[in-house]
Amino acid sequence: MSIKLRIIILSLVGNFAIAAIFLGLAQYQSSQKDQAAIESSSNVYGQAWRTVLNDSFNNSVGFYHPQSGDPEKITIWTDNDAGQETTFSGLFVENSDVQDLRDFIDIYFEEAFAWGELSFVMAFDRDGLSLHCATAYEDLGVDPCAEEATADFVSKSTGRLSKGPNDEFNLGARRAISAISDSTGAATAAFYQTLLVDVKADQKLLGHVLLGKNIADALEIFEYEFLVKALVGTADQTIELNDYYPAEDYAELGETESLVKEVASFVRSNESELIQTGFWGQLNKDLGVSYVSIPLSDYNKIEDARFTIISNQKDSIAAIVEADNYAFAVLSIVYILIVSAIIILTTYSFGGISKAIEVLRALTEGDLTVEMPKRFFQSSKDEVGQLTQSLETYRGHLTEMEAIRSQQTEKRKHRDSVILDKMSSLSRQLQGDAKRLLEDDISRMKMLADTEDFEKAEEASAEMMGIAISRMSDEVVALIEARTGEIKTALDRNEELLLNILPKDIAVRKLADEKVIADSHESCSVLFGDIVGFTELSKDLGPERLVEFLDNVFTRFDDFSDELGLEKIKTIGDNYMVACGVPNHDPDHPFKIAEMGQKMVRHIRDLQPIKGHVPAMRIGIHSGPLVAGVIGKRKFIYDLWGDAVNTAARMESHGVPNMIHLTKDTAELIKSRYELTSRGPIEVKGKGVMETFLMGV
Repeated sequence: MSIKLRIIILSLVGNFAIAAIFLGLAQYQSSQKDQAAIESSSNVYGQAWRTVLNDSFNNSVGFYHPQSGDPEKITIWTDNDAGQETTFSGLFVENSDVQDLRDFIDIYFEEAFAWGELSFVMAFDRDGLSLHCATAYEDLGVDPCAEEATADFVSKSTGRLSKGPNDEFNLGARRAISAISDSTGAATAAFYQTLLVDVKADQKLLGHVLLGKNIADALEIFEYEFLVKALVGTADQTIELNDYYPAEDYAELGETESLVKEVASFVRSNESELIQTGFWGQLNKDLGVSYVSIPLSDYNKIEDARFTIISNQKDSIAAIVEADNYAFAVLSIVYILIVSAIIILTTYSFGGISKAIEVLRALTEGDLTVEMPKRFFQSSKDEVGQLTQSLETYRGHLTEMEAIRSQQTEKRKHRDSVILDKMSSLSRQLQGDAKRLLEDDISRMKMLADTEDFEKAEEASAEMMGIAISRMSDEVVALIEARTGEIKTALDRNEELLLNILPKDIAVRKLADEKVIADSHESCSVLFGDIVGFTELSKDLGPERLVEFLDNVFTRFDDFSDELGLEKIKTIGDNYMVACGVPNHDPDHPFKIAEMGQKMVRHIRDLQPIKGHVPAMRIGIHSGPLVAGVIGKRKFIYDLWGDAVNTAARMESHGVPNMIHLTKDTAELIKSRYELTSRGPIEVKGKGVMETFLMGV
């Protein structure tokens, strides 16, 4: 498997893993948000339902609460005047007529039934035996007073009441949620808010009265106010308003029969969590709803009766799905783009490497015409660009070697021809055996020269030379000695001339045929010196005396430069340029260049006036990085380039006669040894405002 394919596979797997992690985290975050929303909904809906339920209780059964009810209605519970029969305490006395109790209930609560305040009233003796049941029967489930009705008035706070004398009966708290179901299963069960009142006289229990109000009205109010679907559920069954009458679809859920069954099934399957936490809910994207289950009231456990609220979430789920689809689409596009970019990049990069391998193979086989193709966005800094440069360099070397070999072949043929001519010329001057031996050698040499193989030809040429040398030793030796002398003389002269115009190290590199010499130097010092009033002086002296004057001055400056180990760069007219720190670094470059400036000023200052002109000199010095080297192939000189050179020249042109003008960079380096005077900020041409310094002599 190629490296390119490995990188692509690794990139695919890596990006897929990153995408999977991203989606997993997003899904986890979404589920956490959904759970938080469900918990928040349970708190909001729970508080709202308890408010609705309490309001329904207070406006119905609560009117008859012995302590907090309507003052006009709570008088029925206690017998304040003996013999009064308009109260339950009077009706429950021993030997009272049960029919009077029944008539009183039917008459007294008739208005409450008519106005919908109560759904039923039941009376029990002190042993729990049912004495009477009156009902408004609103056709909301089973009739609580019917024979088939099974009352289950159960909660932790109320205990149990029954219609039969044999059932257990325990007194408890007074307010409760009660369920009444149909033993035959023909009618729908119903849930009621109930109030159990103990009828007493003289601290003696006489009996019990149970008042109930169907919670259907509270359910409808809740659904209307919050635009939801409400369900009341037990372990055995789930009841909704539609079980009693065609209720309005305030939640706009549409067909709810299957929906209610599914939600009830989900709730029952999570009953353990529901009991443990006190609520349970879910955002069901398949059904397009959210639902949450809470206790039906504060007066029962959640496992006995629970309240489930279904909310229409189709719009929000559609928005979520749209956002998920959009995110997935964006992620897919990004993934495809990344993978495509990787494939393109690897193909682009490794394609260049593959082509480089082909070029290298061709070069090793001797094909010097092959070249690397041009690439889009080609850069010499990337690996392929560097490889291309290396191959081009290698090809150049091979081409150069081939050219050298061709030149050597031509030289060898010419040399062999000369040797044969010399040998032939010598043979014509000989006689006898010597001539015959020499002719045999010539024939052998011609056979050796007749080959196209370079290596064999070189060996044959060497052998021919050996033969020729053995036969013409004296003449060849003399010729070699003569030519060697000439070459040495020429080389010595060239080296002397080169050392006179270039630094020794640079001259050695140039003699080694180094094409371009350009060295960077991080810290050097450059001095420019200019004779003041040179133009007027040149008019008065004439050309010959002027040149003689400059030669004397600059020769002395050259002596100073040699004494201090500086490098003279050049002279242009009356301008003298010298540097320190090139071509070899000198840590004392700022001090030496400063001393050079002082020597130059002192020398000029000590000169005698010339035709009324008092010689003076401006000196400018700057220290910094620059590039030094030799360029060109003819009339070359060792020169300097860079901002440091320009800045030093500006210091000279803005300087003061017989003073040394320094930049701040140089001043900071030499201030420990020399006394300097700041010129303050001055405007320097091409540089802007600079702080410079003067050094006296």
